[in-house]
Amino acid sequence: MAFELEALVGHLYIVGGRVINVNPPGALVEVAPPTAAEGREGDTFFLLIAPSGSIAPTTFYQQLARLAAERYFSIGGSVTIALRAMFQLINRNLYEHNLEHMDSEQQQFETSMIAAVLHEDDMYVARVGPVVSVLQTAGLTLTFPEDLSDDEPLFSVPLGLLPEPEISMVRYGVNAGSRLLLSDGNLADITTDRLTSVLLENDIEKVLHSLRRTIKIQSQLMLVELVPPDYESAVLAAPGESSHEVSMKLGAARQQLEMEMDGARRKLPGRGNFGMLLRWGLGQFAGRIAGVLIFFADLFQRFFPLPEITPTRRLSAGTLILTVLLIPLLIASIVVLSWVSNLGETEFEQCLGKLQETASLARSLDTSNRRSVTSAWRAALQVAEACDVMRSDDPAVAAMRHEAQTLIDAINNVKRREVIPLTNFEDAVISRLRLQGTDLYALDDKNDLVYSIKLSDDGKAPLRQEPISLMRIGATHEGGYTIGQIVDIAFDDHSGDLAMLDRNGTLVRCSTQFILNCDAQRVLNANNWERPIALTIWARKLYILDSEAGQIWRYDPSGSSYVSAPREYFAGSARPNLRNVVDFTISQKGTVYVLYDDGVMKAYIGGNESPFVFSGFNEGSEPHVVHTQGFYLNDSPFAPGFFIISRRTRAIYETTVAGTFMDSYQAFDQEKLELVSAVVAYPEQNLVYVASGNTIFGIDMELG
Repeated sequence: MAFELEALVGHLYIVGGRVINVNPPGALVEVAPPTAAEGREGDTFFLLIAPSGSIAPTTFYQQLARLAAERYFSIGGSVTIALRAMFQLINRNLYEHNLEHMDSEQQQFETSMIAAVLHEDDMYVARVGPVVSVLQTAGLTLTFPEDLSDDEPLFSVPLGLLPEPEISMVRYGVNAGSRLLLSDGNLADITTDRLTSVLLENDIEKVLHSLRRTIKIQSQLMLVELVPPDYESAVLAAPGESSHEVSMKLGAARQQLEMEMDGARRKLPGRGNFGMLLRWGLGQFAGRIAGVLIFFADLFQRFFPLPEITPTRRLSAGTLILTVLLIPLLIASIVVLSWVSNLGETEFEQCLGKLQETASLARSLDTSNRRSVTSAWRAALQVAEACDVMRSDDPAVAAMRHEAQTLIDAINNVKRREVIPLTNFEDAVISRLRLQGTDLYALDDKNDLVYSIKLSDDGKAPLRQEPISLMRIGATHEGGYTIGQIVDIAFDDHSGDLAMLDRNGTLVRCSTQFILNCDAQRVLNANNWERPIALTIWARKLYILDSEAGQIWRYDPSGSSYVSAPREYFAGSARPNLRNVVDFTISQKGTVYVLYDDGVMKAYIGGNESPFVFSGFNEGSEPHVVHTQGFYLNDSPFAPGFFIISRRTRAIYETTVAGTFMDSYQAFDQEKLELVSAVVAYPEQNLVYVASGNTIFGIDMELG
C-alpha cells in the first residue's frame, strides 16, 4: 500500500496561554528524499521536539530536527532500526556536549522527542522523554503511553542525560481518516474522552480550534490526518511534496546510484587485500602529487626556458627535473606508507580512550540509580564492541567488557552459563520438548515429526537419537488413520506412554520402552475444534486447548480409549480469550496454568480463575515487558517452580510456583538462544534443556 495515503498536517503552538502563529521550532514533516536509503523510499517522517530543562534558542531545535530527519532517511533496514539509530545519534551528540562542558558555565542541552513514520499502512511512533501521541482510527482512541495518568512511563528520561536513550516504540495499523496527535506532555492533562470527542471533529482545522480552547497555558503539538492521494482538503494549506511524486524519482535515482557504486567497486580494491589497497592508495596519491609538480614544472619552463646547449647540458637539465619530481614522490610515498601502517593503531587508541572515559563515567554514577548505571555500562559494552572490530582480543578491552557485563548482570540478577549443544536436526524447527526420566522428545514443527533422544544417566550427552516413524505427518496406522499436521505431544503419567495429537483429532500413543509399539484412534467432535494448539494429559484425561474457541476440551477415558464426546472446561458463555496463548499445563493438584505470549500467566481451578501474578522481577525484566515463548512447570519435590523463556532477552527466568522471581539465566554466547522456543528441566541433575531453531542445548544451572 505504499503511497496510498497522504498526510494533512497542522500545528498548534501555545506559550503562556497565547497562541503563536508559527510552527513549533522542533516540528518537522518530511517525505523520503531521492537519496533515501533502501527501505526508506516510501516513508513519511513526522517529528516533534519539545524543550526539556533550560530553553535553547529556536535555531537549536530546528537544526536538531533536520539532523534527525537526515539520519533517519540515511539508515536502511526496518523502520524500528532507523528510528533507534536516529534517537541514538541525537542523544549521543547532546550527551557528549553535556559531558564535555559539565564543569563549565556553558548551557546543558536536553530535549524530549517524539517521532512517527508512515510506512505503507502502518504508523510507527517512537518517544523519549515526557511526550505523548494520540491516534484516532477505526473508532478507537489509542494513547502512547497507554495510560496517560501514570507518571512513570510518561515522564521518562529526556535525551542528553544518559549514555543510551530509553526509547519506547509502538506500531499501529492506519487507514484513510486516521488522525494522529504528537504533543508535549501537557496533552496528558486532557481526559481520553475529551481527546476522543476533539479528534472526531469534521476537519483538522476544527480539531486544532477545539484543542486551542482546551489547552490553556502551554503546548506544542502536531496534528496529522491521513487521506487518499486525490483528497481535496477544504482547509487552506501550504502544498508539500507528494510521496507519489517522490516515488517516481526514487527508482531512477537509486538505479543510477547503484550503477555508480558498482563502477566504484570495480575500481577500488577490497578491504581485505591490504597490499592492493596500499598500492592503489600510493598510486592515487602519487599521481595527484605528480600532476601538481608537473604543472609547476611546465609553468617554470614557460617563464624560464632552458637554453639550447649541448646534449650533455640537456641531460643534466632532464636529470634535474627528474630529481625534482622523484624526491617529492618518494617522500610522499614514505608518508603515505607510514600513515597507512599506523592508521589502525591511532583509531584503536582513540576508541580505547573513549571506552575508558565511558567506563569511568559508569563507575562514578550512584549505584542506587539502577537504570542510569545499567545504561552507562551498556554504552561501555557498545564502545567495546567497536574497539573489538579494530583490534580483537585486546586484554584492556576484554577486561572492561567483562567488568561491564558482570556489573549489568549483577544489577539485573542474571547468571551467565555455558550453553552446550546437545543435538541438532537438519532443516528442523523445534517447538516442543518433553522429558521423561532420561528420555527426551522433541516436536519438529516445520516437518511435523517427533524425535526421540536417549540421554546418558547424568543427562549431559545423547546416547542415540531417531525419528519416531509412527509420529510423523503421512504415517498410517491400523484402522485407516493417516497422521496430519501435528498439534502437540504429551506424557501420560499413568501409563508412561508418549501421546501425539494431530489437527484431525488422531491421537497416537506409543510405549516409551518400545517406541514402535503404538496405537491410534480418532477422538470425537474434532471437527468442532477451531484451532487446537496444545495437549496435556492429567489423571488420564485429555485436555486440548482450542485458542480460537476460547475453550479447553476435556476427554474422559474409557479403559485405554477415549470414546465419549468432550466436555467444556470453561462452563457458560464467559470464556477467556485464549488467542495469544503459547502453552498450558496442569499441576499435580489440578491447577491449570495458561501462559500468553505477552508474558501474562493465568491460573484456573475447576474452570474458575484463581489469583496469580508474577512478582519480584527487576524493572524491565518482568514477563509482560520481555514477552514469552514458552514455559515448563517443575512439579517435582526438587525446587518446584516455573521456567519461562523469552526470545526478546534470550533468557530463561526461574520462579516459584507462586510466580516469585528466583533467578534468570543467559548464555555467554547470546546468539545461541536467538530463536529459543521451548524449555524443560531435569531438576535431579540441575539441568535445563532449551530448543533454539534446530538445536537442543543443555545448561548446567550450577556451573557458570
